Amino acid sequence: MAFTLSADTSCDIFRSELKADGIEYRPLIYTIDDVAYFDEFTEDKDYKAFYDKIREGKMPTTSQINIAEHEEFFETLCEKYDGDILHITLSSGLSSTYTSACAAADAVNERRGNRVYVVDSLGATIATRQVVDEAKRLRDSGVSAAQAADSLKEFANHLHTWFMPYDLMHLKRGGRVSGPSAYIGTALHIKPIIFINKNGGLSVMQKELGVGKGIRNMTDKFKKFGAETPHKVYIASADSDLAEELLMSAKAVRPDCTYEIGWIGPVIGAHTGCNAVGISFVSEKLRAEI
Repeated sequence: MAFTLSADTSCDIFRSELKADGIEYRPLIYTIDDVAYFDEFTEDKDYKAFYDKIREGKMPTTSQINIAEHEEFFETLCEKYDGDILHITLSSGLSSTYTSACAAADAVNERRGNRVYVVDSLGATIATRQVVDEAKRLRDSGVSAAQAADSLKEFANHLHTWFMPYDLMHLKRGGRVSGPSAYIGTALHIKPIIFINKNGGLSVMQKELGVGKGIRNMTDKFKKFGAETPHKVYIASADSDLAEELLMSAKAVRPDCTYEIGWIGPVIGAHTGCNAVGISFVSEKLRAEI
């Protein structure tokens, strides 16, 4: 292999799958009832159990990986492997994980013969997964870590990711929308359509009345902005029955693409709550052009 590939678990790929593909990972952390857990999910039942807790009224929180923890992780990889390391993180627009990973990489690079490259996925969950997929392809094709890092920065900017949170009251409990907005939105069945913007942060683009219009809105975005070349499209699910509906809607407008439903894991699910859905696809347009 041209380099060692690693990621944090915001990519929401089953950990067993990461291991099978030779991808090292650093688990992120979530907390429920003051008990901290590593994000080590490797089966559907792990995700379902997490969302069952939210349905019971639990309010998970998340914490970030600090510089020292990243440094320890990178040192372990340098001891284990020869050659360079390429590490992919949760979006810098959503977390300081990328910043702390860069600081740790700088420190390790001063001491080691290996070089650690850190790539900002500018996304989360299925969007980060797509960056990891592309990184694996580049690794397996023999591209160097430096070349892959440059290619992935360009690739990430051509990923378009749209989400529809379902439970506005969960967002209210987490302090992410105001009480009046949550109550009014719930009463009117309003579902915000959120885009992961050019900085990897979240932008509310539209508000739709009802889930049906929300599904159509995201499908229209895919039809309008999706790359003309057939590619793999991911549908995100926070244990939502709507994921299959979104998948079928997307297939109807682009039957030439391949599709997979992926979980929204605990790090993002702690903020969205249950039943959120989303779609992530490749586009010829940069996010800045939306």
